[in-house]
Amino acid sequence: MPPEGIVELPTVPPVLEHDKVSGIIDVLDVRFGSLWTNIPREIFLHLDVKHGDRVEIAISNQTRTVYKYIMTYARSFADVCIGEPLLYVNSLDCMAVAINQGSFSRAYNVGTGTNWKIVIRKAPKIIYE
Repeated sequence: MPPEGIVELPTVPPVLEHDKVSGIIDVLDVRFGSLWTNIPREIFLHLDVKHGDRVEIAISNQTRTVYKYIMTYARSFADVCIGEPLLYVNSLDCMAVAINQGSFSRAYNVGTGTNWKIVIRKAPKIIYE
């Protein structure tokens, strides 16, 4: 193919801003329904989140937020109950969201591509009196 015929796809690099990291959802793990982001673990770790900590995840499609919830940053799926969402590091060493024994993509109608944005931040501590 001649170079003029090559189409370059747009990319959106991950961004670390103070207390949050943002990126896109670029891969759907079709076997399990997990959503893989373009946020490398190395950038995510700047949030000072440890395994077992809670994170706030917000997913939007252009201007509409379709998901916003607090979940566990898990070492493995065994760290959360069946049906519970989790954030984990996938085999590409990037951050991913899933539901233990369920499809995150299907449950929340989330797709992939540069218009699917994800923001991750350390969840605030809530103190009850």
